[in-house]
Amino acid sequence: MSESTEKTTLSLAEGFDTVTKSEWIEMVEKGLKEGTIEDIYSTLTYEGFPLNPIYSRGDIEEFGGYDSYKNVMSKVRNELNKNPKNNGWEVRQTYFHSDPSAVNEDIKTDIAGGVNSLLLRVTHDTNSSDNSAAIISSIADLEKLLDGIDCETNKVTFVPYMSAIVVASMFAALMQKREIDLNKVSGSFGGDPIGMLASLGFLKGNVDEHLKKISELAAWNIQNMPGISAFNVDTTAYHGAGVTETEDLAIAMSTAVNYLRVMVSNGLSVNEAFKQISFTISVGMDVFQGIAKLRAARFLWSRISEACGVKENIGPMILNAMTASRTLSKRDVAVNMLRSTSACFAAGLGGANSVTLFPHTNLLGVESETARRITRNTQNILINESSLGRVVDPGGGSHYVEYLTKELAERSWQTFQGLEAKGGILQELLSGRIQEMAEKSWKSRKINLDNRNEPLTGVSSFPNLDEVVDAPSNTEKPKIECKLNPVVANDVSLVGHDFVSLIKAASEGGSPQKLSEVFSKTKTVCDPLKKHRLGEAYERLRDQSDRWLELKGSRPLALIICLGTQSDYTPRVNFSKNYLAAGGIESFELNPDPLKLKESIDESNGDLTVICSSDKVYSEALETTVKVLKSCGAGMIVLASNPGAKEKILRDLGVDLFIHAKDNMLETLSKIAQRIGMG
Repeated sequence: MSESTEKTTLSLAEGFDTVTKSEWIEMVEKGLKEGTIEDIYSTLTYEGFPLNPIYSRGDIEEFGGYDSYKNVMSKVRNELNKNPKNNGWEVRQTYFHSDPSAVNEDIKTDIAGGVNSLLLRVTHDTNSSDNSAAIISSIADLEKLLDGIDCETNKVTFVPYMSAIVVASMFAALMQKREIDLNKVSGSFGGDPIGMLASLGFLKGNVDEHLKKISELAAWNIQNMPGISAFNVDTTAYHGAGVTETEDLAIAMSTAVNYLRVMVSNGLSVNEAFKQISFTISVGMDVFQGIAKLRAARFLWSRISEACGVKENIGPMILNAMTASRTLSKRDVAVNMLRSTSACFAAGLGGANSVTLFPHTNLLGVESETARRITRNTQNILINESSLGRVVDPGGGSHYVEYLTKELAERSWQTFQGLEAKGGILQELLSGRIQEMAEKSWKSRKINLDNRNEPLTGVSSFPNLDEVVDAPSNTEKPKIECKLNPVVANDVSLVGHDFVSLIKAASEGGSPQKLSEVFSKTKTVCDPLKKHRLGEAYERLRDQSDRWLELKGSRPLALIICLGTQSDYTPRVNFSKNYLAAGGIESFELNPDPLKLKESIDESNGDLTVICSSDKVYSEALETTVKVLKSCGAGMIVLASNPGAKEKILRDLGVDLFIHAKDNMLETLSKIAQRIGMG
């Protein structure tokens, strides 16, 4: 008798009672001391929509109906299904060194460790104070940079602080010199003049000239090097300036549409133009938001392609994810590894084609081999051991992820339409409205950072005052002393301004300055985007504390006066220590005999005094304690408590400041720093 081949369905819900969402909410609220579940667990995003504690299919009807939900989901799935299967994503590494030969050594080490995609920052400006891009003064330096690197198996993408057309001509000349099959080379020349203008605040030449030349490069790519895109829409500068996730996506789409229009107006078909654009987008620490953001990006690009009449067989949107620079900290830098891991996890599940993680020591001017190894191993583990890349769209079907995706996509589309209605991204950038948008969004976020509603581990929460930066011996970024090919007076001559002529001039050793003569000597300027990081304000306080330490041999000291029993003062003592440490202030606990309080204060030599206990003990002993402290010249007196309506009474008594969970932590710490002379 043959075995039965009938398939059985396993019901995971079998044996469990069906519970509706309203019943679940009712049960939860019974356990709450006060308020509703929405009051306690619902939050509002910076993008303006609420996040609830639980999502079900019923919620879908509330945010547009099931048909609308399926429309978003199907577009995202269609886009993700175009990606290669079972290969994960590209492990991309970037470099922050001015010497091409030094970068080349690092590249070879990384490729041996699993990296298969390179993000190369290049410049020709030896006078720049930013010493973090490889200096290329001729094709000889680019040859040093890529010496021994297989450009057929490892994708190469440039971040050109010189014109993309210049680095492209050098790269094409080098590939031809090596007799490489150009059809097998892939990556991007990184042309993004609008993004570079936003980041630097200037662009040599006219923007329209750059766009026209990069469009000519795109046409050349299609015929000669189809695996490389001419344009790469990079919104990391906007994200670093503080824009919300929806604003970031809207800016990306508006920039891409601008590039599409230019390419089409210069003779490319719409299908060809779409293939010549890739994207680089920042992903932060919020895993679900990161997943939804990348899914929303694909939905938006699909919507634009439909509107342009693009054929479905043009291939996937090339979406490169990068650690959000604003999330990294200079303090307790090991936590940056956790931030990067979260970003990588989100990017992988969100369907990124490549992921770039910054070394955790990057902000210290340190790019050690160990730090780079950790960034690539983080990705290797998630791809090869966790097998995250083997599932297409793992977030699909999750009502929470789908809700986030749809909200981000629709709000981004609205912002995108607003940008287009006012003339597009370039017009908005030159007018200063993009900068205003970024600053407004940053100020909104800064409020939560200042009052610690958005805590940063190792910075505003659980800071480590005893941290010692263990920098490897070869970590110092050298001043620009690398041996570069000098720009000679008898530079080559340009026989023409077309791209083929540029390749010829580059192959003969033409300098970037000579190749840039295709542009006029005008200069396009705008207000550069201001760079921000979430922990920057707290780090400034810590820097002040470090200077105090250098001058006096110890950090500012807060004497914590513990009143009552251990159970009375411990909660507020722990809170106060963590609070003060975020401002670089050390703490020392005193549990003195009331009769010997003055003697204890005199012996301890603190810079300020913090009183900690329960409200009950305060009502009994606070007035006497403050009077004794004042009589012995204790200086600044801080009370660990929310004074509420009693603030005037307590200030009249002699209390100078109050620290508690609901105050503006940064403002209070800054006042303390100024009062004790730390600022």
